[in-house]
Amino acid sequence: MTPDFESFLRRFEEANSAFVNGDVSQWMPLVSRSEVSSIFGGFGGFETGSTQVGARYQWASAQFAPSGAKVEFEYLDKHVGPDSAYTVAIERCTVRYVDRPGEHHHELRVTMVFRAEDGDWKMVHRHADPLNRKATPEVG
Repeated sequence: MTPDFESFLRRFEEANSAFVNGDVSQWMPLVSRSEVSSIFGGFGGFETGSTQVGARYQWASAQFAPSGAKVEFEYLDKHVGPDSAYTVAIERCTVRYVDRPGEHHHELRVTMVFRAEDGDWKMVHRHADPLNRKATPEVG
């Protein structure tokens, strides 16, 4: 039986805060081992397949220095079906990077797709990119 999706999201949120502190250990058990998994990550590019996706998550988390950062989530939409779910959210926190001095505001637009696998929810796809100011068309 697949656990309650809201309970899973609480675990994911805790794992996300650990992730931006350089600790990927809570994150990786939540990631699908399927070769159909993918990431369009906040550092750019994309990866597909379990091996490449896992390596990219490991690399991305290693870019953050421990800082006590806690990610805040603003869910814009969620949908849960019997064997799949998605979320659309804004993730906000202040982080430290290993290669840059000082604190940095980290604000991402994130869409994630989850699937029930082996009795638990797993992240199959994550698309995260910086939340930039909205551009408006110039009227001529």
